[in-house]
Amino acid sequence: MLFAVLLTILGAAVIAIAILAAMVEKRNETIRGLQEKVVRDSASHPLSYYSSRGEILPVIATSRKSLGSGYILSIRNECSEELHLALAMDNAESRRRKTVDIVLDAQHTAEFGHFDDWKLSAGDTVEISHLGFTPVTMRLK
Repeated sequence: MLFAVLLTILGAAVIAIAILAAMVEKRNETIRGLQEKVVRDSASHPLSYYSSRGEILPVIATSRKSLGSGYILSIRNECSEELHLALAMDNAESRRRKTVDIVLDAQHTAEFGHFDDWKLSAGDTVEISHLGFTPVTMRLK
């Protein structure tokens, strides 16, 4: 009788372990699927991908004060192709305007503190553009 009870308990334990193992495997499959989705969604795309999705320029532009005087402009190319950009800088106070062309490698970030005779300063407006895309405009404060 004791032997039958032990075998029943052992059988129940084996079934419980099998159920837990199946639950863990299912959880691992879900995690792997989500990881693949994150990688797929964050993958770099060609420029044509962005132009077919509302013509949003695939750049991230930020600015910060430099250690000295002026500002540093940081531009990140989010696409998988080299990106030719036009930067139009304008300072309404001094009535100056300058346009420069830059090229950013794929998935590359570049920082700029000045362009030839133009040092970025408070009040400057910078417009980043590429033919066929909506430009990105920022004002340095």
